[in-house]
Amino acid sequence: MRLRRALVAWFLAPAVVIPTLNLVGFAHHSRAHYGTEESTTKGIVVEYKWRNPHVYVVWAVTDQSGKTTQWVGEMASLTSMIADGMTKDSLKMGDEITVVSFPSKS
Repeated sequence: MRLRRALVAWFLAPAVVIPTLNLVGFAHHSRAHYGTEESTTKGIVVEYKWRNPHVYVVWAVTDQSGKTTQWVGEMASLTSMIADGMTKDSLKMGDEITVVSFPSKS
């Protein structure tokens, strides 16, 4: 009887645990806080961090009146960026960039 319980637990535990593992990924990558309007900005790289879990970029955008605003963005994971051909040296402070994004709602 003890062996039977152990076998049932052995097969039942993965059936319960494995499906819940992916829920963490779905929660982390929710898109609920992003708007649906695409935004394009041109600016100068102020800060660039090649790091996990996402590459981090800050760029300065100067409007027609001369006012400068800093924008902050997270890009894809390092693995995705490397697969797309980017490296840690792809961007440098002072580089001019064009960013197409879906800004945060807040």
